[in-house]
Amino acid sequence: MQVNNVNTNFPIQSKTKQNNNNKQNTSFKGLDSFCLGVANSIETGGLVVSFTLQDMLGTNLPRPFMGLRRNKAENNGEANKNFAAKEAVREFLTGPSMFIIPGGMLYAANKLAGSACEIPSKFIKTFGDIQVQDTITNSKIPNKQEFYKSTFTEIIKNAKGESAASNETAVTAERFAQTLAESNSENLKSTINNLSEEFVSISKAHAKNASQSDFTVAKTAEGAAAPFSKTVSYMVGYANDVVEKTQGKALSEAKASVEKMVNKKIVGRFALNLAMYSGVMGFLQVIPKLYNNAEGNENSGLKGLMQKETFNDKELNEKEKQKHEKTIKTVKDKSNPSFGSWEKAAKAITGNGRTGKFAEMMEFDGCNVSFTPLVGIMGGGIMYPRVKNAKDKYDREEIIRRDAITCVVMCVGEKILRKGFSKLNEMTSGLVLAVKDEKFKDKSIFGKISDYLKPVNGVQILSSEQIRAKYSNIDKYKDGIKGFCNFISEQGGDLKKVFSLTDESKEIVNSLLKSKGKNLENADNKIITEVLSDTKNEAEAKKLSDLFYPSKRIPIQKRSLFDKILRRKEIIEDNPWVQKTRTYNARFTALSVLVLVPVFLGFMLPAINEKSTKKRINEEKAALGQKNSNSAIDNNKFDYMKEIKKSPVFADMTKYVK
Repeated sequence: MQVNNVNTNFPIQSKTKQNNNNKQNTSFKGLDSFCLGVANSIETGGLVVSFTLQDMLGTNLPRPFMGLRRNKAENNGEANKNFAAKEAVREFLTGPSMFIIPGGMLYAANKLAGSACEIPSKFIKTFGDIQVQDTITNSKIPNKQEFYKSTFTEIIKNAKGESAASNETAVTAERFAQTLAESNSENLKSTINNLSEEFVSISKAHAKNASQSDFTVAKTAEGAAAPFSKTVSYMVGYANDVVEKTQGKALSEAKASVEKMVNKKIVGRFALNLAMYSGVMGFLQVIPKLYNNAEGNENSGLKGLMQKETFNDKELNEKEKQKHEKTIKTVKDKSNPSFGSWEKAAKAITGNGRTGKFAEMMEFDGCNVSFTPLVGIMGGGIMYPRVKNAKDKYDREEIIRRDAITCVVMCVGEKILRKGFSKLNEMTSGLVLAVKDEKFKDKSIFGKISDYLKPVNGVQILSSEQIRAKYSNIDKYKDGIKGFCNFISEQGGDLKKVFSLTDESKEIVNSLLKSKGKNLENADNKIITEVLSDTKNEAEAKKLSDLFYPSKRIPIQKRSLFDKILRRKEIIEDNPWVQKTRTYNARFTALSVLVLVPVFLGFMLPAINEKSTKKRINEEKAALGQKNSNSAIDNNKFDYMKEIKKSPVFADMTKYVK
């Protein structure tokens, strides 16, 4: 097999070596490809894809099915259609609305107000500053290419750590700008991908700390940093909106025109974020009324357990009704009293004060809301209105148990489990699957555990692009192959396992270790790094580096299901290290989304709720008698873990585990 990249032709490998390289993956090749497809879909779409997959498979489909079986034995084997209708309306309205509503608003804003509506406020401000201070101030024609050149100059300069842009940086920026300006809608994505690969090489060659640096991130200004591909997309959106509308103006008018437009765009973006969030929250308040209407007047979850006249806890419901009927004084909303002008408003939104921090927290990434507002949606949009509209104490108890657990799992559970799974894979493979901060090694055991339990910060799982940046072109690191070795060592990886992944790499490293009287079996990271860094071994180290050839984009021949869904026009061929690392990270993503979440949230939780309600009613009947079955009893000693183990679904699962 001959492996070619843009710059290098590598030697042909023998069929025996090719087979040896892939022998570990043979039995799982199809499954791993499927896992990678799922992981790629989630990475490409972000929260909207991840949440939708978990929502559809974990709640939308299984819960109505479980609803039909609710109290089936107690109801003469009849399907509980009312309860199933309630489950279906609730689940099919909740998840999709969290993304359809902001998506529709974003689309409308884009069409009506311009593509800059999709850009975060701090990027709008940064691009405006670049356009005014560089493009226009230097008496250049304020067109798209000049704007691209000024912005790329800033990005590349920051990546190199230069105080002022060098001639080499200016030349590279001009070439990037010309390439982007000449692209069209059909080849824009491919153009951005190619520029991203070149930017990664630049970033990698100049990074001061290879272990901690994210080679894929482009920084335009303080607070305005994002993956290079996303930053370029923002640039294009800004150019198609602000630059295009001001490029025909005279230089004397252009500056004031840009500043005014930028301020309006920043305020508009802030207002759009609030509108998208409010739209989601508002609709979620209505959903409980809709699914209660679909169910009917009675709590169908109690069907077959007691007589119709005792379905509702009338005494408790009356108290709750009185509580919720209390009027709340409304305060008239004054329109922006603190903002005297567009400029002042924009400054507050992009500043470091309370307004700026709030605005940054509320930023949407397309249809994806950030973590803190998501927690707000879960609490104020899902939990509160559902508990408020509960039909009786039994319904209320089931809502709290079901939705509290569901919200935790959907928000943080999968992320935390994925970090733990990555740690186990790191220990067995020696590959680095997640990045820890510089102080991680010095932290106590509790501090390290805390970093793994943080859903947003702490230990960070590497994305596909980050993996390609770390494990491709390893000779492009600032310190060459030594920089790559330092990355593996400092992040807790094992070089002997890393270089044992293929027969070729194992053979090269073993030959170099002979001079030290060692081999890969008994060498540690320090010795391996030392022999690979020795100038006497440059030729052999180069052969080793060549095996880490860069990922190559090739035209797609046979599209998989996920390729068709995502409309991919090309596929990527990775080197063995990138492929293996990506596969490890993808396996648990697919496992959690397709198996763990559906089984636990979709089948086990409804079963637990059903058994818990039956248990409570039976206890009440036994303690107070049939006539007083509506009275409240102490239920604090209820053992939920014991109920989970009693679940028939849990019993079925344990059979396979054994």
